[in-house]
Order: sequence, then structure tokens, then C-alpha cells
Amino acid sequence: MLAGAGVPITVAPVDLDESMAPGEPPLAYVQRLAAAKAQAGWARRGAGDPEYALGGDTVVVLDDEVLHKPEDEAEARAILAQLSGRGHHVISAWAIVGPTGAVAQAGYARTEVIFKTISPEQIAAYVATGEPMDKAGAYGIQGRGGDFVQSIDGSYAAVVGLPLQQVLEALCGLGRFGHFADEDHRAVALGLATIKGRIRAAAEGVGRDPAEVILVAVSKRQPLSRVQAALDFGVTELGENYVQAWRERLEALPSGPRWHFIGRLQRNKAKYLGEAVGLVHAVDDLPVLEALGKAGEKAGRVLPVMVQVNLSGEASKGGVEAEALAALLQQAEAVAGVEIVGLMTMPAPGDLAAARACFRRLRGLRDQHRAAYPKLAHLSMGMSGDFDVAIAEGATHVRVGSLLFGARG
Repeated sequence: MLAGAGVPITVAPVDLDESMAPGEPPLAYVQRLAAAKAQAGWARRGAGDPEYALGGDTVVVLDDEVLHKPEDEAEARAILAQLSGRGHHVISAWAIVGPTGAVAQAGYARTEVIFKTISPEQIAAYVATGEPMDKAGAYGIQGRGGDFVQSIDGSYAAVVGLPLQQVLEALCGLGRFGHFADEDHRAVALGLATIKGRIRAAAEGVGRDPAEVILVAVSKRQPLSRVQAALDFGVTELGENYVQAWRERLEALPSGPRWHFIGRLQRNKAKYLGEAVGLVHAVDDLPVLEALGKAGEKAGRVLPVMVQVNLSGEASKGGVEAEALAALLQQAEAVAGVEIVGLMTMPAPGDLAAARACFRRLRGLRDQHRAAYPKLAHLSMGMSGDFDVAIAEGATHVRVGSLLFGARG
């Protein structure tokens, strides 16, 4: 995560006794280990090594009992059986030791994680992958183990193993991460670095290249100053939900970003998108496709479009039903001026397990139809609350707004 966030690091393994003291509370235990690791790493620095050392430690706590890394597969299966269908806490502590050898900054995050019920067969299959064997609590949320997580309350990054934004803020305060002209640039830089770090962790957790994932920064109702800050830090893809708001953004930011239209589109507004939109994410009927085709032809180009599929069953969300997707793709073949390049979906909020199942189903639909439509390559899925699991299931575009820019105005 740190490397993905743009923090230059040197990894220095240390060998410490990680035994708990009798009666030691889990929080005190993990804080002690984080500080001890940071100090041990700082003490073994060589010529040319950084002058600051970061140490971290993570524990999984169930009913006040710390669940350590399993010693063998049998213990891994037993731990996962304990977690099945229940809630537990993940505590991740960190400490930074500075030039004097003393702890300069420290902190922790406590996150509640609720597992869905998992069968002995699912547990055995997961343990057989080997992923649980070096993980506290016998699972990695950023890998295949994330499929067991129903919900979290707290920091996703801390469950991965490091409260990334906390650490970045501390590094910023120590003058080790960026120097910013104003608060907008500082806030956006920290948000962007956190997102990039999580993208890398999510992608590498399932063996993907992070470069395969395009971050679409959703600027909906965000102040122009923060949007400009994102562009200053190298964001190249911006998304808007409403045509009028997008046209205002286009006028204010005439060059630089590639624009994504990610909201539901009215047929009579399609004519405005022909010249300047790079990708339309949420088309779900033939009349809108035909209107976009006319706009594309008028602009002398072919508009790339994704079809939105409603997999949550929510009437409030747009999208074609999965059973009707094949017909719409076939109809789209006859529409000049547009090209279907992928699929998009929005799961119901709050349930990570259900969201992940939704993302997996969209990937399956893409794969099912790709033989007939080879250009159907992309998957637009995942927002601030669930983009990590979307990446684990194959997302090529994630649409993130509040985590990058802060709460909308």
C-alpha cells in the first residue's frame, strides 16, 4: 500500500519475540509490537537508509481473544470456523521512529468486521490456497478471503494491515510526504495516495497488475478548487453524473481530463456528449444508444459506451436486466456512431459480500458475451465503499468520489 501511495520505502525485516505478556490487553499488545518493530528497524539502518522507520502490527480479536497467524492448516480451518457468521475486531497499530531513535508518531485503528456464514467446504478450499497461513486471523481481506466479509465498520486499509491514511497524514506532518500550497491540495493528495495504495493492494492480492485499473475521479458537486487539485496531481479521468454540470466543468477545465459520463442519460441530452466525452458508462436502452450514435456521427467519431446492468434488483437503479442484455448488445451492433466496450453495474450499498457477488456476476456476463463481442473488455464497477472488492473481481474502471475529494457540497 505504501508503494502504491507513492511513499519510497526500504523493507527491513526484524526478528522479535511477539509473545503476549500475561493479562496484556490486545490494543496494548499491538501498540507495543508496532513500536518495537519500528525501533528495531531504525536501529539496523545502514548508510543511505531513510532516517525514519515505520513499524506496524495487526491482530484479530474475537471475544477478547487474539487470533494469531495459524501454525498449520488445521489451525487455519479452526480459526475460520470460529469467525464464520460472526463479528470480530481488527486492530492495526503503527509507529514511526525518527532521527533521535524515539517514537515520533503513533496511532491505531479498530475496525469491526462481520463474516458471512461459510461452509466447511469453503473453508477447506480457501485454506488449500495457502493464503491464510501468514495472515492474522487466517484471512486476507485484500485476497480471496475478502469473499467471506459481509461488512466492515471502520478502515478497510487497516484490515489489510495498515491504516494508510493515518500514516500518510503523520508522514505529512513530519515533512516526509509532500509540501502543499493549500488545504485543498493537501486533502486531495492524501485521498489520492490512499486510493492508489488500496488499488495496488487489491489488485496484487488477487494477482492482477494495478495498471489494469483506471481510477475515474467522480467530481459530482465538488468544488472546482479540489477538482483542479486532482488534475495537478496527475488525475486524468474525471466523471460527472449530470449533463449540465458536466458542460459547466468542461467550460471551466477545457483541457486535460478525459471525461466519463457516469449517470443515467436522458435521450434528449445525448446530443451534448458527441464531441468531448471519452466514455459513457450507464446506457440501458436502445433509444439512448441511437441518440448517442447520432451525436457520435455528427461529431465524426465513434462514442465508446458501456451498458449498465441492474443486478441488485433495486427499482431505483437504472440498468438493463441480465436476461435482456444479449438482445441489447445485438441491437447495438446495428447502431452507427457508438461502440459497446464494456459493462457497468451498481450493487446495493452496505453488504460487501453481496456487492462482491454482484461484481462477480457482471464479470461472468462480460465473459459470456465476449466471444460474440470481442470489444466487450471493460468492467465499470466499484465506488468509494466497495472498489477494493470490485478490483478483486476484475474491475477495469472504479468510480471514486468522496474518498478522494471529501463529502459532497
